[in-house]
Amino acid sequence: MSRTGNLYRKNRNFIGYFIAALGGVIVQYLTGTTLLVNFFGWDTVSAFWVGYLVSIPVGFFLTKLLAFNARNSGKTTREILKYLLTIVISGCITVYGGHYSVLLLMKILGPEKMAVPFTGKEFSPAGTLGHFMGMGMSFVFNFIVHKRFTFHQTGIWDKIVSTLRSH
Repeated sequence: MSRTGNLYRKNRNFIGYFIAALGGVIVQYLTGTTLLVNFFGWDTVSAFWVGYLVSIPVGFFLTKLLAFNARNSGKTTREILKYLLTIVISGCITVYGGHYSVLLLMKILGPEKMAVPFTGKEFSPAGTLGHFMGMGMSFVFNFIVHKRFTFHQTGIWDKIVSTLRSH
């Protein structure tokens, strides 16, 4: 097998998850930063939360299709519930990691804004970079947790179900 083929096989989960996360990032950024912050003037925390919430279904279904051999698992309900548990922590990492990154970058880069071509609107490079920093932190957390928990048979689900049935 070629070197490229071997490299792909070894990193298939990461590559699939990266593509899935990219879909979520695009939805999250366009909703949170581009639309709500830049066009409607929302505060970053509220806008980042809405962007994050809107991107959840996109992230789940793309991850299920493209990563961790989860496409035909037959355990979608279980995976959705585990995904929802994971995204609570991930959302905090994304939103507050992004918010504090924006604040830090504003101190370093300043509040300068740049024009968005053809719109007459402006955007903050510090705001954009900070949002991507928060999403990057969340990406690392999500990859590890989804690989080891969400889309992995851990036995926890069966224990919870048997405990609930015994009561």
